[in-house]
Amino acid sequence: MFFSPDSVIAYFQPILSADSRSVYSYEVLGRFTDSDGTVKSLGPFFSDPNTTDEKALEIDQIVRRYAMKKYAEEKRSEYLFINIRLAWLEKFADNPENLPTIRWVRELGIDPCKIVIEITEEEFNAKDAHINVLSYYRNAGFRIALDDYGKNASNIDRLAKIHPDIIKINIDYIQKSEKSYHYREYLKFLTIFAEAVGIEVLYEGIETQQQLDICVSSGGRFYQGFFIAMPQASMQDAIINHLVFSTSTENAYKEMHEKILHSDALKKSLDFKIINFLYRNSSFAKEIDTYLSKLCRELPEVLRIYICNKHGDQISYNYEWHEGDIISRDYRDKNWAWRGFFREALETSIAGRKSYLSTTYRDFTTKKRIFTYFYALDEDVFFFADIK
Repeated sequence: MFFSPDSVIAYFQPILSADSRSVYSYEVLGRFTDSDGTVKSLGPFFSDPNTTDEKALEIDQIVRRYAMKKYAEEKRSEYLFINIRLAWLEKFADNPENLPTIRWVRELGIDPCKIVIEITEEEFNAKDAHINVLSYYRNAGFRIALDDYGKNASNIDRLAKIHPDIIKINIDYIQKSEKSYHYREYLKFLTIFAEAVGIEVLYEGIETQQQLDICVSSGGRFYQGFFIAMPQASMQDAIINHLVFSTSTENAYKEMHEKILHSDALKKSLDFKIINFLYRNSSFAKEIDTYLSKLCRELPEVLRIYICNKHGDQISYNYEWHEGDIISRDYRDKNWAWRGFFREALETSIAGRKSYLSTTYRDFTTKKRIFTYFYALDEDVFFFADIK
């Protein structure tokens, strides 16, 4: 791939934030202008195995310098994402104060807190040199982002050693989420995990309305991709598809609101049925297995029902709907205290509430999305129903 260093420029792709529904940042992307004036991506150059680290670093520094100068000239206040390979940092391990990006921040009068250093190295090795330089960046005020999160098995090592502020979800997961609920559930898991450890999530490479809807519904703060905004020559008056983003976030809210209303109505309906059944069958607590089959027939919406003590030990059979009839399965003495729905039920009971409807999850047996309903028969005996 031939081009002159004099033809190298930077383009900027907007990144939107869910909290403000406006531009949070711009990512710097390398471009060059060919002989006929066409602007082309430097991606093939950087990914070419024949491109040496020295040549890649030379061109990348031109891109970075160009982008930071333009950022300063345009007096931007958003964040700026800058991609840097870990291999380029080793030479600065003993003198990190000479890092070009840090020098340019000082020269151009840019607040370092507005710069996000995005680590693009796919094969991460926890070298002390890498960690020391990244720590210097962070101590100087820069933020750290980790690209392609989820791409290989070393990611938890990356998180533990780099302590990134932001993770960018691998584009493959976003594309595959359109056809597989496994990937959709994984996206939701990543946002929950990231929030638990104080990391923000950025979805990149969004190319379709469905991908955007899935990402917004999964949670996470930042969104990037051709469907939202193309890379552009300037950050001033950037062309952004605000309508699709605001529509998607509004639809996600409406969907969440409707699910909450549905869950509340379902819980109230089950509360009424259980209270009514207990009123008509006063011996229920003493003769559990005698009455559970009868109760199951009055709950056509359930998959199965069962009783546990407050320690999570099951003290009844499972009573389940199977091909239009009720069958029993012996799960007595199994302990469910390790399950998320039981912990939620215990919290409900301790708080003095009688019933609860869990968040949805996939049933181990059927793989269908279900709720688990809880009702405290007394302080020591809990009724559960898994609901379709």
